Amino acid sequence: MARGEQIRVGLIGCGNIGAGGHLPTYARVPEAELVAVCDAVGELAHAAAERSGAMAYADFRQLLEREDVEMVDLCVPTYLHAQLAVEAMQAGKHVFCEKPMAHTLEAADAMIEAAQANGVKLMIGQVRRFDHRYASIKAQIDAGKVGRPVFIRRAERQFLPFPPEAWQWDPQRGGGVILDIGVHAADLFRWFFGQEAVEVYAVARSAREAARTAASYDHAMITCKFDGGGVGFAEASWAYPQGFGGTLYAQLDVVGTEGKIQYADKDTNPMLAYTPPRRATSCPATSASCLPQSMPSRRRSATSSAACWTTKSQPSARRTPVPR
Repeated sequence: MARGEQIRVGLIGCGNIGAGGHLPTYARVPEAELVAVCDAVGELAHAAAERSGAMAYADFRQLLEREDVEMVDLCVPTYLHAQLAVEAMQAGKHVFCEKPMAHTLEAADAMIEAAQANGVKLMIGQVRRFDHRYASIKAQIDAGKVGRPVFIRRAERQFLPFPPEAWQWDPQRGGGVILDIGVHAADLFRWFFGQEAVEVYAVARSAREAARTAASYDHAMITCKFDGGGVGFAEASWAYPQGFGGTLYAQLDVVGTEGKIQYADKDTNPMLAYTPPRRATSCPATSASCLPQSMPSRRRSATSSAACWTTKSQPSARRTPVPR
């Protein structure tokens, strides 16, 4: 694709995330044109076609036969990722695939091999890396604001609204809570530490009736040790009660050798950075003014927040709104 041209996309999977998340986004991406949509449930495919103006298909192989489709966007159940991705890449299509990458390591390896063998691009939708909140925190880590990160704690908590027979609950088709949303925490650890995990330990439970019926886990505590000595601790849960502060409640602590960053999207505050007293400066992560205070302070607002403490001297607070 030449610079300035649109890439033509076929969306496969018009259910929850496909129709609710990916489909409307293409209308806001000028570099992409959604030309085809597909779902095994014909009504879903036709509904997506009416909303987007794309052509509807019930058979994904018919969509892959279209020479004008350059990229395929996969929003299908996890256990189908590898099969559809490999067939799409064998047909010469680039693939953007929803997380998690696959339901087994062997399936994930097959996807990578297919991309290399067919000279196409494969990307997994690890969306936290493109979220301005986490990009801002990553920038502060890279700038050495808290020294070298040694411990990261992450919570991904929500209420899964689907019935026990839904594929998300099935350990063989969806992988349960560890694979489905624990993957967000695992990827944040890899990104923030800039390293690979060498040891993993987890304890999981089946709290809700739906999890017990599906013989699946809905609450897990996961510890990852990284090759540089850093440790990541994740709580992944679908067991929180319905109505618990939003669709997804995420919480984050990054502890470094010289300070700490914390973030919570339920407790909405301005962004706070605790640093040694000094004159007003500019916050590189947000391009906003950082005004020293004599004592740490908090102020509630409608924005999400992060906070940074450093340990070089007596801390002072600086308040920086996180951009929406």
